[in-house]
Amino acid sequence: MFDRVIIDYGHGGMIDEKYQTPGGKQYHFTEPEVLSIFEGVFNRGVASKLMTILSGFGIEVFDCVEDCYVTETVMPEELEQRDVSLTTRVRNANRENKRGKTLFISIHANAIGNSIRGPSQSARGASVFVYRNAGTAGEIAQKLLSRYSETSLKPRRVVENKSFYVLRKTAMPALLSENGFFTNIDDAKYLLTEEAQWEIADAHFDAIKDFLDIEEGSGLV
Repeated sequence: MFDRVIIDYGHGGMIDEKYQTPGGKQYHFTEPEVLSIFEGVFNRGVASKLMTILSGFGIEVFDCVEDCYVTETVMPEELEQRDVSLTTRVRNANRENKRGKTLFISIHANAIGNSIRGPSQSARGASVFVYRNAGTAGEIAQKLLSRYSETSLKPRRVVENKSFYVLRKTAMPALLSENGFFTNIDDAKYLLTEEAQWEIADAHFDAIKDFLDIEEGSGLV
């Protein structure tokens, strides 16, 4: 049973209305309509809500981007907005690890191609990635994929043996969720809403709750 969840929300956010991951992790639609989305902003929206839910159930939540524990409701804009490096985030996570008691979750949205501007791309839907010998992380990934079908996201697949740095280098069970494609206009419109971000955060919590050491009677009102 996990008593600590480490949350990674990768990439930069907004500082003085300037996106902190220049040249990537964003998309500006030119058709079928004009719309802009920044992945790092979306990531923080979901991460802050998942942190709030977990804290309400008495689970220790560690923010490996800001390198601090979260003990109360947090807003997306209150999270670290700098684009903190992969190595720093993983180092922070591993330092706080307790063998067998800590789960690592990295929250993202997916994209097609390297362009940051253009028409809507066809690929859409959600996937979950785990590293080799995933064990419990693999079970959670399957549960999360199932929960996506109850949202507006189309579940795609669980991808095993994916050598993402945050999966390969973390010293605890770890999964990385790609919550839709921000290069698809329908996914992007959904991801930009508060309702979607709460649905995705709830889906993550539902996927992991059976693996958490939750005190009886705890939880959000």
